[in-house]
Amino acid sequence: MGENRRFRNHISIVAEQIGGGIAALVVVIVTLGIQNIEELSRADMSFLESGAFLVIPVLFLLLLFTLGNRLLVWAKTYICIEENAVVIERNTVNKKKNTIGIQNISNINLEQNLFEMLLGTCKVKLDTNSRSTADKTDVQIVLKKADAERFKSEIARRMKQAQGDSFAETAPAIDLETGAGAEEEFDIRSDFGDILQHGLFSINIFSLLILIGGIVSAVTALIRVTEQPALMRSALSAAAAIVVAASVVISALWDTLKDFIRYYNFRAKRTGNKINIRYGLLKKMEYTIPVDKIQALKIRQSFVARIFRRYMAEIVNVGMGDEKEEQNSFLVLYATEDKMAEQLELLLPEYADSAKQKVEPVPAGAWAVWSVPGILFAVCVFACAFLLSVVADEYRMAIWLCAASVLGLTLLGMILWYASSGMGAGRDFLKLSCGYFGRRYISVRYENIQYAQVRQGIIARRLNISRGSIHLLASSANAKHIIPYFRAELAEQIRQRMISCR
Repeated sequence: MGENRRFRNHISIVAEQIGGGIAALVVVIVTLGIQNIEELSRADMSFLESGAFLVIPVLFLLLLFTLGNRLLVWAKTYICIEENAVVIERNTVNKKKNTIGIQNISNINLEQNLFEMLLGTCKVKLDTNSRSTADKTDVQIVLKKADAERFKSEIARRMKQAQGDSFAETAPAIDLETGAGAEEEFDIRSDFGDILQHGLFSINIFSLLILIGGIVSAVTALIRVTEQPALMRSALSAAAAIVVAASVVISALWDTLKDFIRYYNFRAKRTGNKINIRYGLLKKMEYTIPVDKIQALKIRQSFVARIFRRYMAEIVNVGMGDEKEEQNSFLVLYATEDKMAEQLELLLPEYADSAKQKVEPVPAGAWAVWSVPGILFAVCVFACAFLLSVVADEYRMAIWLCAASVLGLTLLGMILWYASSGMGAGRDFLKLSCGYFGRRYISVRYENIQYAQVRQGIIARRLNISRGSIHLLASSANAKHIIPYFRAELAEQIRQRMISCR
């Protein structure tokens, strides 16, 4: 991994890239086989006359072409660490050379899925301070585990040099020949009880209801099939019903239990100006986050956690949460308020005070602003219900019940939003809260706000209240945050604090 020495990704990257194509081909073959099981059972090979099976060789040739293309790209792609940059050069038909400045790298993260664990490889992810690429990882490199550790160590050392700091003070000792490091001590190390607690408080109540409903529906359907032989036209139809029901149940079950598995062996520590986070069972994740790249602190409560007064903390920055599977960038797992504050003091003392900062509730005048669109919405709902009841008189009762339900749920949502939302403009942080059944707080330093918008309608101006939004340097999921209605005089205070921080 020395300077100017070129190297390639591990060859297993090709298998990862075409794995989806192989899986799709297998699914097509199995599906066609099930649909044509009677023809396959004949000894005269008459199933070959079916045009459906011609799809298989076409897909197989397409897969071979993709494999050849990926192998060519792998063989012609080289990575090199130069003095102040990571260079990735692709010498295929269309030559391409990407140069990433060391000083622009915001995160160096390691990821190892189940396939990579079996092969002993590891994925290195580099992210930069760029809003244009904030929704994806800028560079992914697959290497053997030891090589990945050495690569990460070398990049981190050069990042510290670019900042004028000593790498030796902030990184664990790593043998550059073997990639092995001394056993690390962590500020936070979760045990089974911590993961169990986090999993329980992370449960999505709606997924749980879907899971229960799916199980009940599946059992009911199976009972009907077994009691009424006429419904069992073939073994395949029964199998298809079971597969559909099972897929719904498994999907909801995974959504309910995934946090038990995803954050297995959660560990975190603060080392100098960096936070190191590791977790995972089926997919191992390792993040190294420079503290000065953190844009905000988020504190979450699910519906269940809100009932039992439990909190969890996440961080917002470019490089974490930029891909779908990384949307939740955990810093502190679900814990009591006192324990969360204690762990924040260890990992991120710069934001610890913001967790205790109070937020002002939404002014009561917001109801007057909401009343105008609310009345218009109610009139539209009643008008639609009246017209439908005239056209379908036999369903009049059901139509009006649906209309009443829509209005009732809308009003409930407004009440829950009003009760959960607020804003606090402190000396160093702007803190926002919002939610419905659950609740989310976000604390942002004024200097990290890219820009802010404040708006007032006619009614809001008369009531001296405003609303708006702030924008951060982060992925699209975390870039924009709504400021709920607040006292209008606070807008100038926020503006002045943003200016004074520049």
